[in-house]
Parts: sequence; C-alpha cells; structure tokens
Amino acid sequence: MNWFRSAPSGRLGLIAGQGEFPVLFAEAVFSLKKDLVVFGLRNYTDPRVEQYAPEMHYVDLWALGDLVGLLKKSNIKNVVLAGGVPKREIYNSSFKMDDTAEGFIHSTGNKGDDHLLKAFEIFLKLKCGISVVDSRIFLKDALAPKGVLTQRPPTPEEWKDLRFGYKIAKGIGKMDIGQTVVVKSGAVLAVEALEGTDHAMRRGGELGHGDVVVVKAAKPNQDLRFDLPCAGIQTLSVLKSISSKVLGVEAGKTILLRKKEFLEAADKQGVTLVGM
Repeated sequence: MNWFRSAPSGRLGLIAGQGEFPVLFAEAVFSLKKDLVVFGLRNYTDPRVEQYAPEMHYVDLWALGDLVGLLKKSNIKNVVLAGGVPKREIYNSSFKMDDTAEGFIHSTGNKGDDHLLKAFEIFLKLKCGISVVDSRIFLKDALAPKGVLTQRPPTPEEWKDLRFGYKIAKGIGKMDIGQTVVVKSGAVLAVEALEGTDHAMRRGGELGHGDVVVVKAAKPNQDLRFDLPCAGIQTLSVLKSISSKVLGVEAGKTILLRKKEFLEAADKQGVTLVGM
C-alpha cells in the first residue's frame, strides 16, 4: 500500500513524542478541521500540542498498558507516530516499565529504531486494531525539496563533504544505527546512535573544532510512517554552537519544521542548507 497517498477517514490519533514535530503535525490537522485525539508522554511531549487537540490524554513513558487502554476507548482506527521517544531507559535497570512494555521490549530482540517501530506497529494492530499512517499526508509542503535551499551555495569542498556524508548516512542507516553524520575533509567525526541527533552533532563539532558538515538522511528502505528525519530551529541552534555552516538533508523525506521561518533563520545565520 502507498501510505503516502492513503489519507485516513474518521477520527485520527496522534501518539506524540518529544520535539516540535508533533506540534507541527497537530497544527496541520487542526487547520483541516479533522477530529484529532492526542496521546502524549507525560513530562516529554511539548505541551503546546494541547491547543490543537480537541481530546488530549497523557501516559507515563513506557506505560504501554495505559496507552493500550486509552487507544481501545478512543474509537480511532488510524494513528500517526510523531516525535522522539527516549530509548536510554531501556538499558536503565532502575527505570520501571509496566508489564505490557516490558513484555513488548523483551519480545522484540533487535533494539534498532526501525525494528522497534515496526514491532510497535504490529503490536498496535494486534492489541487495538489500529493502523499506523504516514504523517506526510498532512505535511507535504513541509518536505525538503531538492537543491540548494538557502542563499549561500556550498563551496566545492563542502559539496565533497556533503556527498561523502550522505553516502555514510545511508550506510549507517542500512545497519539501523541512526540518520545523522558529522564529517569534515572526508573524515567521519560522529555518527548518530542511541544518544540522538543533537548529541551526535555536538560530539562531531567538538572533534572537528568547527566548520564541520552535518548530513541527515532517511534509512534505505525505511518505512516513512516512522521516525521521519526532521530539521528546525533547534537544529540551527546546535549548528551555531558547533560553528557549523553546512547542513544536508534528504529531499522528499525530511520534514523542515516551520519551513519558511526555518529557511529565513538559516539565511540569517549564514547556514547553507541542501536538499539531497
């Protein structure tokens, strides 16, 4: 099935993780006057999402049994997954999951993001009769187009690093490691793993002493209903902190959060943004 073109009918659910992406998605759905039910993670989901949610529920992180109960009562058949979910607690013996979450985690084996998310999709279908749909249905204008998207084009050396970084990003993605790499002068300085994008960027920036190139790409054959690459104002903030002026993102598969404002801020900051 082509999930990108299959717009769901009826009430729509949103399981909202960390970051601005869930807020952007909820705002887009709200503008279409579609009935939206949001399920947020207590102390993690951005509370701004509430203004676009006619119905809002919160559950604790990894309280999967509570989430299942709410989903069953919600009268929805389709749900979107948006935003990050902290994975570090999986390896923290002092962190308490409920029995449902513990059973789910132990049953998955492979803890890579793609594997976990696919397993979660199957879990939702079996436990709740709910299908996961593609968020891009509602956010087509937010996708990064191909080409140079800001005023300053890359230098020849920056182009080399962009192409090199894109190749490496696809390589680590194929192994379900992460989506982001930091490179400089043909050397890999950092790859995103469990710590997440921002930490990987800071680590690479520290090792490269500035002027690094950051590339973010979807994983090869990634199911884009899950874990879409995103870039926004927070990305620019991290780039500034590591004195980086070049960001490459995969065209057609990366969400630019608040796209117009993001591109204006990138130009003001002197950042080169390329859709690859």
